Amino acid sequence: MLFTHLVYYYAFVKGISLLFIFLGLSIFLLGIIIRSEEVDKGSFKKDPITYILVSVMQLILVVGITGFAIVLEHFAEGGNHQLAKILIQDSHKETIAVVSEERRVTQVFTTNGYEDFAIFHYQNNYGTYEEQGKKIDPYFRETLLRKSINYKGRRITVKLDGLQFKIRYSTRFPSMFMIVD
Repeated sequence: MLFTHLVYYYAFVKGISLLFIFLGLSIFLLGIIIRSEEVDKGSFKKDPITYILVSVMQLILVVGITGFAIVLEHFAEGGNHQLAKILIQDSHKETIAVVSEERRVTQVFTTNGYEDFAIFHYQNNYGTYEEQGKKIDPYFRETLLRKSINYKGRRITVKLDGLQFKIRYSTRFPSMFMIVD
């Protein structure tokens, strides 16, 4: 939530953060990587079991570092949401926000190859307007449609453009917001 207003740069920032996490973990585990390279695996013809075990160990190390980097990224994203909740609970105001548009961001590290964002437009306590993005998936889209002020017990549209929502935002950090039930 801290950087959701950077929807334009989301894919770049997420890619760079995953790269830094991967490099950091590789440096952190450099001793294990060097030791795995120093193991004499010989040739496959002379000792196939040692050769296969060392090769599998090296593969597991690379896959493990990559998996741990992805888990850390998800953990950081969840921590960011918890931080926003705490800051919003500390001091907040409520207002009406309108979804000005939906934007699809091309992302290499997802299963679809893209992620969808809804851009919320609202006035903050300083009198200026905020334009913040919130990542949406199909389940969250359905939840948002039900939370919309325009919702009358039936599905209105699959698009969020133009729908209004009651939101609560932090008075100290107006870019952090959450949709009120």
